[in-house]
Amino acid sequence: MTGQMPFALFAIVFGALETAGGAQEMIYLGILNSETYPLIAGALGVVAGGLLLAAGIALLVRSQLAHVLAQATAWISVPVFVLTGIVTRRAGWHITAVGIVFPVLLVFFCWRNRSGSQGSSNI
Repeated sequence: MTGQMPFALFAIVFGALETAGGAQEMIYLGILNSETYPLIAGALGVVAGGLLLAAGIALLVRSQLAHVLAQATAWISVPVFVLTGIVTRRAGWHITAVGIVFPVLLVFFCWRNRSGSQGSSNI
């Protein structure tokens, strides 16, 4: 699969950054300052980042279920970052763009590689 290593590494880095940012929001603003929305948004950011991190690791080790994790990441990450980055403007525009665009690109990448590999057989 051409380009699998860069996609996997970017997914791991972006997932780690999203998880750290969500944890920071959740702990500092949500728990220590007792604000409700940052607690919820931070927890959702941690979940979205963790899924992206897991999808990147699955893609890196060439798991057969990487496409399932990529789809789950897109289904969670896109609404979370639309809510936190566009609707409420709590997340910066850089991470909002990454949180929306990259999981969708990851799904298309996995779909393209999966559809291309089903036509070939291992004899």
